[in-house]
Amino acid sequence: MNQSTIQAPLSTREKLKPAAWYALLACLAFLLVAARLDCARDLSLTGPGPGMTVDEPFNVGQGVFLVRAIRVYGLGIIAPESLREIFEHENYLPDHPPLGRLLIGIAHETVAGLAGEGERPFVVTYGRYASALCFACLVFVVGWFTSQRSGHFAGVVAAVALIALPRVFGHAHLAALETVTALFYVTAVLAVIRFWDTSEPPTAKRACLTGILLGLALLTKIQAVLIPIPVIIWALWKWRLKAIKPLLCWGGVGVLVFFAGWPWLWFDPVGHLSEYLGRTTGRAAIYIDYFGTKYADRDVPWHYPWVMLLVTIPLGLLVLALIGGWKTGRRSEAEREQRSSGGVLLIGSLLWPLMLFSWPGITVYDGVRLFLMVFPMAAILIGVGAAQICDWLQQRFSMRVARTAVGVLILTQAYAAFAFSPCWLSYYSLLTGGLQGANTLGMEVTYWGDSITAEMLHDVVERVPENSYLQLAPILHPAYIQMLQETPEVKRKGIKLIPFDSERQGVSEYVLYFQRKPYLPEELQPRESAAWQTEIAVVRKQVPLARLVRLNPPR
Repeated sequence: MNQSTIQAPLSTREKLKPAAWYALLACLAFLLVAARLDCARDLSLTGPGPGMTVDEPFNVGQGVFLVRAIRVYGLGIIAPESLREIFEHENYLPDHPPLGRLLIGIAHETVAGLAGEGERPFVVTYGRYASALCFACLVFVVGWFTSQRSGHFAGVVAAVALIALPRVFGHAHLAALETVTALFYVTAVLAVIRFWDTSEPPTAKRACLTGILLGLALLTKIQAVLIPIPVIIWALWKWRLKAIKPLLCWGGVGVLVFFAGWPWLWFDPVGHLSEYLGRTTGRAAIYIDYFGTKYADRDVPWHYPWVMLLVTIPLGLLVLALIGGWKTGRRSEAEREQRSSGGVLLIGSLLWPLMLFSWPGITVYDGVRLFLMVFPMAAILIGVGAAQICDWLQQRFSMRVARTAVGVLILTQAYAAFAFSPCWLSYYSLLTGGLQGANTLGMEVTYWGDSITAEMLHDVVERVPENSYLQLAPILHPAYIQMLQETPEVKRKGIKLIPFDSERQGVSEYVLYFQRKPYLPEELQPRESAAWQTEIAVVRKQVPLARLVRLNPPR
């Protein structure tokens, strides 16, 4: 029995039954993430997870600021003077639209209400539940959409494959904007494919409704501005001039929702919008390590995003994605007759961000973080590819043998989601020889501070003398060291965190650092290891990701 891309009409009961499967998988995804969210022994409801990353204090702090402002003003917040007071307050940071941070703030305040208010203004661990919930919703959306186009088996595989992608799974543990952005970005694209892929152009009403999702995506992060290009090209190719009206409705509603949802833009629309769109060009360069060479973000070789995508998807899943991409790109006779070409838009939406980040002068850094939204679309192709392999095996064996074989393959590919816990952002596939091979090739093994895990931080606090100084490196932003200083683990021993300085060896003999090579001082590079000895280390696949070292150890 061949899985066709266009499915026969289903009854209401038949439609609800698969949806229950994806709801169950979404709940499983949430529980798996929620089991390891704690970054500094902040909460007894969850186990130790990734360490606090550099951007999390900004996101949680801004989210809490917005939620508490809404709580203070109540219904009076809709008054222009109230909005001006909030969005022009000195504590408000308009570097990103508010939706993602608002969700993080809601999650923080909800968990804080259950755990009890503490002395700190906010707790990073509490805000991480927003990403966990968004990841669960993303699993549901990917599974349900795939099942509607390629069958229930493909849908289940796509949902499970998304959980098994280590980098995506890792970002779901962080109070960062990447998972929220991926959810709304992918949902906006899939809504167009699901509701526009008909022989005739969509009605104005349908275009406007899907435009709401575009607007919500624009309210998460600037990457959402990439959504319209492949949609416009696809719609004009499919319907020619008839596509102009629905595109105008879709884009118009999206822009309207974007402006309506971000009051900061209201007070100076042209100036603030120009400031938002041009902010990335005015900031300092971020450096990365790529094949042993230090690059500024604007000078990274064009192939960086393509290589990073290919080497951070488990090899077996990557093969299935390539098979699924080949199947999706080749329209069947039934699809041609019904003028169905949604698969073309899916592949185009996956490739377009990679093409843009390959353009000379476009900034790209931090592994796959900036284009994380392409991974859920790759998971859809994995599901389609798995269905194709299952069909091929079924023709030679039986349905049970075929599904068992594919199921075992998918489960073996999920190994990294457990082996790298909680350092999922350090994962590399067999294409590089794993993490150890990537380290030998000169790739970044960690970049965001997550490798200073909750368990490591606890061990460091136990090792460092009470009321002493502990040097920290690298310091990518002062807020990082300030928030780490406020964690209960550090305050309990009265330890004072200070930036690393080679001249401070008489003040502090201990240094805690994570292995982001372009930002590490010469004294902490591996070739200088004779000057210090490792006391505690987080190691995956024989590669140190974070260390506590003792300077000038006794002979």
